[in-house]
Amino acid sequence: MISLATTPVALAGVAATVLVGIHTLPTAANADVFDAMFAPPTAAEKRSVIADWDSRKQSVQGWRVEESRRDDGYRLHVVSHIVDGNRHFAAVRTPEDHRPGQSAPILVLNHGGWNGTDAVWATEVADDCLADFFVLVPSYRGEELRTGERTYRSTGQQSLIDRDVDDTMALISGVLRNFPGAQGDDISTWGYSRGGGVSLMLGIRDPRVDRVVNVFGPTDVVTHDDMADRVRETHRGADNGPFFGFPAQYVDAHMRGKRSKASVRRQLIGGSALHFADRLPARVQTHHGARDTIVPVGNARALHDALDQRRDMAVNEYFEYRFGGHGELRGMDRRAVRMLCEDR
Repeated sequence: MISLATTPVALAGVAATVLVGIHTLPTAANADVFDAMFAPPTAAEKRSVIADWDSRKQSVQGWRVEESRRDDGYRLHVVSHIVDGNRHFAAVRTPEDHRPGQSAPILVLNHGGWNGTDAVWATEVADDCLADFFVLVPSYRGEELRTGERTYRSTGQQSLIDRDVDDTMALISGVLRNFPGAQGDDISTWGYSRGGGVSLMLGIRDPRVDRVVNVFGPTDVVTHDDMADRVRETHRGADNGPFFGFPAQYVDAHMRGKRSKASVRRQLIGGSALHFADRLPARVQTHHGARDTIVPVGNARALHDALDQRRDMAVNEYFEYRFGGHGELRGMDRRAVRMLCEDR
């Protein structure tokens, strides 16, 4: 069973960080910057984002096994590889009582927050059929992977969803190459908060992924209700939380002449799964608390509605938890495991 107590899921802890230095009042000359920055994406912009993704395809480089140990019937490995010149660390748990070359599917667990993750999370996912999976836990660039005895820090600059997906796609490729039996045509991904966004974008960008579980992840930081107004307030100094704080930080960089409008738009659009819902796999399950104060619940509702327009969806499940917030959602684990294990 996945324990939220040991799994970093929230973005709330970084709200103060992302708001630092964003207090420049907009002038009359740039007052419309916010409306323009958060306008609906054009077809040309979406094509540009997809072309950018396609240009980044990485070969697996510098693969290393840093350490390995037995944990009950499993073997847990800390591995690393090079992505964009950065060394990225991750945990890989083999299936229970796994024999070399034995065929097994892959499950990628994507953490929330900005403080890295714990390798032991990979060993806690063992309900029902999940004991028979390779389980991957990426740390993302600029963040820690903790084993209890040691801490490994991935190099590079932290990224919101965008480059997290690059790191994880390269990790999957490394596992497929270095762990005989890992199935490249049976890959699921399950993430919380920021990790929910990563899981969705993996499903969009990586055709090897065929099932996604999204737990209160952001799906739309471009056209969500009142996005421009709330980011404008944040830019003026209001604490509206990280969902609006990160976009405010990007716009602030543009207004200071450090980033082009096009680059900010690419980052916002490229991290918003709603605008690429037609590229998601045919099995998607979403969970969100109605009282979530970190990622607005409208994100989950909008994505579910968009997927509901598709006729090819084998699973499009949305569970909204009336008393849930940005944390434990009662019964969520059971529902997620059921979807990941059905039809196997």
